[in-house]
Amino acid sequence: MAKSCFISVALCILFCCIPVYCTHADDGYCVRVTASSFVGVKEKGGNNKGFNDAALQVLMKQEGWLPGYAWCSFFVMAMLNECGVPNTITGWSPTAYNQRDVIFTDGKFKQPYNDKDVLVMTLSYSEFKRKRFKGIGHTGIVDRIGKYSVRTIEGNTNEQGMRDSRSRDGVYYKIRPLTKNLHITRWGKTQS
Repeated sequence: MAKSCFISVALCILFCCIPVYCTHADDGYCVRVTASSFVGVKEKGGNNKGFNDAALQVLMKQEGWLPGYAWCSFFVMAMLNECGVPNTITGWSPTAYNQRDVIFTDGKFKQPYNDKDVLVMTLSYSEFKRKRFKGIGHTGIVDRIGKYSVRTIEGNTNEQGMRDSRSRDGVYYKIRPLTKNLHITRWGKTQS
C-alpha cells in the first residue's frame, strides 16, 4: 500500500514539473515579445554612443557592440540570442540574411511561414544582384506580415525609417512595403 502511494505521489510530482510545451518552444513569440520590450529605447549621448535603457546597453555589449558601432544587426542578434535561437549573425547587417531559409525576396514569397517562425527582415540599398548579400544595409525583427507590407521592430532607425547616420536614434515599430529590396529569412531550431 505504501509503495503504491509513493508511486502515485512521485508520478504526480513528475507530471507537475514537465513543461506543457516540452517538444516545441514558440521561438517566434519569444523574439517578438523580447524585441517589442525595447520599442521606445533611444540613443543616449549621440549617434551610436549608447542607450537610455541599461538592460539594452548590457545586452548589446554582451553581443560585442561598442560605442560608435552601427547597431541594427547587433540588436537582431541580441534578440535571437536572448531566446536561444541559433544564428550566425554578427554586427554586420548582411549576416542577418539567412541564405539557407529565404521566405521573401525579389518581390515574391518563396515559401510559407507561420507565427512560430523567427523571421528577420533585411533591406538592400542597391540593385547589384551579383554582389554579396545584394547590398544589404539594414535589418530588423519581423513582427507581422500583411498582403502588401511587413511590420518590423528595428534598432538604429528613426520614426521615418531613414538609415542616414545622423538621424538614427532608437528602437521603433516600422511598416515597410514588400518590395524587391526587402528580404525576409527564417532563423531557428525548427523549420516549417
